[in-house]
Amino acid sequence: MVFITIFLLMIAIYILSEIIVNAIDTLAHEFKIPEGFTSSVIAALATTLPEFLVPLISFLKGTSATSEIGVSSIFGGPFFLSTIGFLLILLIIEAKYKAFKDIYDITNLMFFILNFSVLLLAIFLPYKKPLIFVLVFIYMYFVYNQFKSQKTNKEHEEELLLRKLIKFDRKVLATIQMIFVVISIYFVIEELVIQIENISHVLGWSNTKGALMFSPIATEAPELFNALIWARKGKIRQSIGNIAGSLAFQASMPASLGLLFTSWHVPDMLIIGGFVSIISTVFFSLGISKSLNIKIGILAILLIFVLYFIYIL
Repeated sequence: MVFITIFLLMIAIYILSEIIVNAIDTLAHEFKIPEGFTSSVIAALATTLPEFLVPLISFLKGTSATSEIGVSSIFGGPFFLSTIGFLLILLIIEAKYKAFKDIYDITNLMFFILNFSVLLLAIFLPYKKPLIFVLVFIYMYFVYNQFKSQKTNKEHEEELLLRKLIKFDRKVLATIQMIFVVISIYFVIEELVIQIENISHVLGWSNTKGALMFSPIATEAPELFNALIWARKGKIRQSIGNIAGSLAFQASMPASLGLLFTSWHVPDMLIIGGFVSIISTVFFSLGISKSLNIKIGILAILLIFVLYFIYIL
């Protein structure tokens, strides 16, 4: 019964992701918002509320068990997106975009690598809290960098879903449609997290292991589905940008909560997982920049994911 519930909830998240991508594309077209800012900032922020709330609520509860879950969730999200997310994107590129050129500016991925490296470095430093300002500054510069981009989406836009039902101003309807999804997706993910935690308890996994491996399936599903939907529509730049923006956010804002509310003593399992996330992102960057054969990038990410999964079992 648990698996059926999870399956239905994942379908609901996919449908909500379709709706929010439709709304964001409409708003971007109406307001002539730069392409990078649309996917890497607006879409990322609209779907990363769970990633921010899970550690925040966990830390505010103040128990060792909830703090453990909070710290694990900070590492779990980037791990999932940088391995499974990037692996799927590389498979799509290999299948549909073999003759690609300048598919994405990999500089944007360096923001995540830099921030996550700072986060890992903080583990070994005596004074950690000043690094919060570094993490937030790097993310703010990332946002500025996306907004500075002048490239806007000039492709033929799809009809706004809500406008098929109500004939009203497109900007207003798109905003309502996006707010509806942001609110709805929070409750869907909250239930999905509960169901996934039940599986973790059945397997007898610790809070750290469960939060690292299972919780991201729920919290990162919207970002992953958004990326896959954009890739399906031929908008591979927005697809990559959505994951890059989510990673940049998670390596700064939720990570800052960890430095603020805890002593930041991180288990070896999570430290290694952090390095896996960075290495996977490097392989992905090399692949899309053609510095490395895409097939080798796919095999490398798959290999380090499998080896890490075996390690934590």
